[in-house]
Amino acid sequence: MNHTAAIVTGGNRGVGEGICYALASKGYDIFMAHCGEADKAAHVAQQLREKFGVRVVTFDCDQRERTIGETLMTQALLAFSSVSLVMCNAGVGLEKYMRLIHPEEIDYVYEVNFRGSLLIANAAAKYMVDRGIRGTILFTSSIRSKTPTPMDAIYGGLKAGLNRAAQSMAREYGRHGIRISTISPGCMCVYPEGYADRDYTEEISRIPLRIGGDGTDIGFTAAFLASEEARFITGINIFVDGGVSCGEDYWSDADEYTASHGRGTFVVRE
Repeated sequence: MNHTAAIVTGGNRGVGEGICYALASKGYDIFMAHCGEADKAAHVAQQLREKFGVRVVTFDCDQRERTIGETLMTQALLAFSSVSLVMCNAGVGLEKYMRLIHPEEIDYVYEVNFRGSLLIANAAAKYMVDRGIRGTILFTSSIRSKTPTPMDAIYGGLKAGLNRAAQSMAREYGRHGIRISTISPGCMCVYPEGYADRDYTEEISRIPLRIGGDGTDIGFTAAFLASEEARFITGINIFVDGGVSCGEDYWSDADEYTASHGRGTFVVRE
């Protein structure tokens, strides 16, 4: 079991909540950063304390602030004596055609998803260097960094940029023993606000493993990347998506049945 703390941004809901559960199950104390929703954050924190016996501190903040990195590290170190894992998870979504988008929407997603995450990561890396901590810094990216849709030019584009920025940081801080990577979730059945009754059946039908993911899948991946078992891994982007990033299905179930019974037809698809 670990006896150190992990910072998780956006830890009060969705994927972030699952990350907190997974890391707490591994023995991490949790510094949970969130933006608003204090009651929700307090509820999650209390559940973590009761179930895993770890310490949990919540901190309400806005990731758009230019001083967010220093602020977050200062508050985390007031709560815990050491931080060895930082999970830059907080983000906002945007699905909109470019022809309909407004500049302020681009700025908002950029400030939260890209600039804010990098400012936090860099402040954490500097702290680890100063303390001689061979820690781990991770970002929640997205499968949209690889597989674009017509409405995610900004969201997916910035996630792709985050993957690339993390690689540069991995090279910059690698000499200090600090490992930096990104994790790209696929379909996460976390039922975000406004989608309490959402049915993920259609999405799951397109996933090779035929199951949906949740935040704990991202959290356990983070725990592995922060472990000694992953001591030689840095600068990667790992897809946690049930196999969606492997490609697309071009054959129907009927095609698969026919092929498996030896009566398939060779077709050149152009």
